Amino acid sequence: MSVRALYSLMQSGEARLGGGEGMQGIYGSITQASMSRVLDALAAETALGPDSVMLDVGAGLGRPLMHALVSHDIKRAVGIELDDVKVAKARALVRNIDRANRIDGRQLAPCIDYVCSDIADAKAVHTDDVTHCYSFWEGVPPDAKEAFGRLVQKSDAVQGVAVVQRAVRGESPEQCMHGWGFGSLVLVNTFAVSMAGSGRKMTAYIFRRDSGVLTPSPRTLPLEEFCTPKTQETVTDDATPRDRAKAPKRRRLSL
Repeated sequence: MSVRALYSLMQSGEARLGGGEGMQGIYGSITQASMSRVLDALAAETALGPDSVMLDVGAGLGRPLMHALVSHDIKRAVGIELDDVKVAKARALVRNIDRANRIDGRQLAPCIDYVCSDIADAKAVHTDDVTHCYSFWEGVPPDAKEAFGRLVQKSDAVQGVAVVQRAVRGESPEQCMHGWGFGSLVLVNTFAVSMAGSGRKMTAYIFRRDSGVLTPSPRTLPLEEFCTPKTQETVTDDATPRDRAKAPKRRRLSL
């Protein structure tokens, strides 16, 4: 199955499920082209491939995980999602895709472990063999980012981390991630990505695990990559009205 065919099945399957919204949090995803660029960067910089196990924190309907299984033939995928409605929809979506793709290619459902859990409850999630981590974490609260950081820091297997959010102001991305508890990461790539539907711009940050001490990035990045208004609403254009009404205002955006 091609990535294009996968996205066609995901789009039609999501529509039959009534959309990707659940009862908690926000909902939004980046475009196929943007997700391809994130995965290609993880492959080029951190060896994402057939031996990899990928974790998505705030997995929603699992689009990035299915994309990685098809495009980079990763071994296994783990999706952590707090909202039980989204988890139920994700499991139904991948089963429906497998039924539609029974003859042509790999079955995806046996390769994805969807877990309905708070990221802080690491005991509920088998992550010992996770090699790569991804999160669209715009609007994710600080305690969840810290729990994600602890999970990465304690792992001996993690090689690469990718996060997508609004661009941040001035501060070193490595230092931001270090502050969230991720340990020593090196920024190896960053680029603009687009939201599906709205086309709104976000920024992807690609990090490689550094076995040594925290070091500055080898890349020189333009200052505007890190500029953003000091106060913004932590919802995406794809958020539901209820999510938008509930979303808190934040005084400062950081990685």
